[in-house]
Amino acid sequence: MLLCSFTESLRLPPAQVGSETKNLVGKTGFVITARAEEQFYVSNNLPENLRELFKPINPRRLDEDLLEVLCLKAEKTILEASLLEDFILQVYTAFDNSHFSSSLILRRPELKSFETAHQKRAVLLGLKRLWANDWRFEAVLKRLDTNGKIGLDARAVYVLQ
Repeated sequence: MLLCSFTESLRLPPAQVGSETKNLVGKTGFVITARAEEQFYVSNNLPENLRELFKPINPRRLDEDLLEVLCLKAEKTILEASLLEDFILQVYTAFDNSHFSSSLILRRPELKSFETAHQKRAVLLGLKRLWANDWRFEAVLKRLDTNGKIGLDARAVYVLQ
């Protein structure tokens, strides 16, 4: 399942929908599951492309200048990657079914940063910006410090009014 309502999300594992969905039941919006991000990465061959891009990085002897340049390239790669047509249609349907009456917020579970959107296409662009934010220098550096690796696990995104 790539998208679901907050009520439907209660039947899915928190790794797919985040841990906040029980507090969002009854709110206007929907969840873009971690599976959607996984599909995006796989359909664009991003795991291999990003692995190749960051190959010159040695976490034990980090060249931060090089990392910063590579992070910019990674962000651009994410932003330029294509969303599958079926996924786009699902987002548009969920948008229409949610009957939003004002601007929207797209955010990751338990994070304060967010993107805003006012219409269907803006939801897709905001989603890609959120996914690209995972490749900002600060985010990659934090993963290296915390996990000793650059990669990350897919996570859900909440689309809320």
